[in-house]
Amino acid sequence: RYNPLLRIASLENVDRQQMELQLLASLFLQADSDRVQGLLDGGIDLFVAAGLLAFERKRPTLGEIYRITASGGDKQKEYRRRADEVFNPAAKLIFMRMASTNNDTLTSYLSLLMTSGLKQWSNPAIDRATETSDFDFRDIRKAPFSVYLVVEPLMVKPLAPLIRLFFSDLLASLQDHEPGKDEPWPVMIMLDEFNRLGKMPIVMDSIETLRSYRANLAIVTQTIPALDEIYGENARRALQGNAGIKLYLTPSDEKTIEELSKAVGKTTKRVVTRSRSVGRNPFAGRSMSERTEETALLPEDEARRMDLGDIVMVVDAQMPVRAKRIKYYDDRFFKAIYDKQTGDLPYPSAGDQMRGLQGQLRALEAKVGALDVPKARSGELGAQGKSRGGKRRDEIDAMEARDPDAATEPEPDADAYKEGNARLDRFLESAGQSLRIDRGEGDIAAMER
Repeated sequence: RYNPLLRIASLENVDRQQMELQLLASLFLQADSDRVQGLLDGGIDLFVAAGLLAFERKRPTLGEIYRITASGGDKQKEYRRRADEVFNPAAKLIFMRMASTNNDTLTSYLSLLMTSGLKQWSNPAIDRATETSDFDFRDIRKAPFSVYLVVEPLMVKPLAPLIRLFFSDLLASLQDHEPGKDEPWPVMIMLDEFNRLGKMPIVMDSIETLRSYRANLAIVTQTIPALDEIYGENARRALQGNAGIKLYLTPSDEKTIEELSKAVGKTTKRVVTRSRSVGRNPFAGRSMSERTEETALLPEDEARRMDLGDIVMVVDAQMPVRAKRIKYYDDRFFKAIYDKQTGDLPYPSAGDQMRGLQGQLRALEAKVGALDVPKARSGELGAQGKSRGGKRRDEIDAMEARDPDAATEPEPDADAYKEGNARLDRFLESAGQSLRIDRGEGDIAAMER
């Protein structure tokens, strides 16, 4: 599970929350045409206002933003009520502006906001999957772990906004600060089917500087024209120019073939020309000339006929390399690793489960801290003179203090993994019930005041 709004909701500065929401919306909401960018900007303003209201409601999820923007029949009356509900002055101003906008323009804002990516959260499965986070991108350089986002091929296009949001939030989190002494681990990000994800401006902006944040980005695409269609030729060339290593498999598209031949470069060859004039003496009138001319190191015709097992690697400031592909099921080294895997899936070990549990506990703590009873407008505290902020549980400290790698880990077991997940679900359910009870008591205290 993954909720990108938890990081933003935990920020104490509401102005910074607004800026982060604006950035988040611009990263994953994409219009099909630049001609409607002005309408999309209006939809993004509505997204930001709905996000700030969701934070005040203590429900920082994209599903809640979808419900705030899409609910109600008469949108002008609905947004006027939202302006009366929200406390944040910036969000109040946006809702009031939307309420005074004519109905046709408001409908265009909302329609474009939905078609740009927000409508995916009408699906309850996506809503549940983004309610909370099992991991935190801010900790990704502190401990070695892997995150796999696996999507069925037919679902890549429908889920493209969610995938763009996932990777955009990862890149933004990595570039939030330079890695410290407690962040020694490098990060490798691989974006497969890159052209099918839609335009990701943060990738264009980040690929030049990611290495200074101890991160590397690998982009996989089928053909070069597919990138030109989304980014344009100049932007695609800039993307290629910032890639230190370019790896080509056997190309089939004509433009990709031409690009590969040019990327490999030129070489020289010796050309000898012999001529003979016809006459009585066959040995007279003979001449031979020799010259050196430039030619492609990998001609286009040869690139088109490359063996399917060959690759061409172009590295900055080095000669190109033509080599054989490594097939993990045939290679002697990787086949041994592959053969050791048992079961349908390589289930996580006990240490992996413990690290995942710690991530869920941190997310739960963030939710506990966000469930403070809203203070009165005068800023008064509760009847007991103290804020009802969430307190860290002793068992959480004990679990974090324990080193999951200190003990010998048993072999991964599917049944034990499923049983552990069931226990975790029961724990989270009971914790959620206690939070709802605690919040209810706080509401009663606020009503008594």
